[in-house]
Order: sequence, then structure tokens, then C-alpha cells
Amino acid sequence: MPAIPTTENVAREVHEESGFIVRATKLLAVFDRSKHPHEPPFAFHVYKLFLLCAVTEGTSQPGAETDAVGFFGEREIPDLSLTRVTPAQVRRMFDHHRQPDLPTDFDRDT
Repeated sequence: MPAIPTTENVAREVHEESGFIVRATKLLAVFDRSKHPHEPPFAFHVYKLFLLCAVTEGTSQPGAETDAVGFFGEREIPDLSLTRVTPAQVRRMFDHHRQPDLPTDFDRDT
């Protein structure tokens, strides 16, 4: 059975890839990758968790898997890997930023 990510895992990954020390504060979304237009499609399920994190310290330092680190406004985001995240998912996270009381998003079967 795969390991379930914890807030400590999230903080470690952010630090390794960005140089920032963060504290996870809220689970914003749990999405089934197969229900979103990621490329390429996978033959197995992957659940994507989006967490709001507060930067507590550190400085911008690219890691082994990142070329650069930066913060972007909603209309300034560069092209991203559709394997990892879709533009609609990024827009939804900005909705959460503007409306902090939004509940956690889950994919729903219709």
C-alpha cells in the first residue's frame, strides 16, 4: 500500500524543491487525476492533494527537480506540466486564496 502523505512530507518536499520552510494549514482539494485533462493519461489512479502552506522562513533556492523558484500572480503563471497540474486546478486554488472559507474540493460522481 502506498504511503499517505503527511504535512511533514509536504513541508520536506517544498523545502527540498524551493528552499522555503512551510507549514501546511489547510487541505484545499483532493482530485482524481483521471477525472481531469492531465497529459498523458495514466492506466492507474492517482489522487492529487492540494494544500495551502504558509512560508515560515527560508530563501528561494532551486532543488534537484526545479530550475527556478518564484511566486506568480494569477495572470502571470508560466506554462506548467499537464502531467502534474491543469490551468483549471491552478485557477481553483486562487479561488481558495480569495475565499479562505471555501470547503475542501472533492471530485464528485454525477
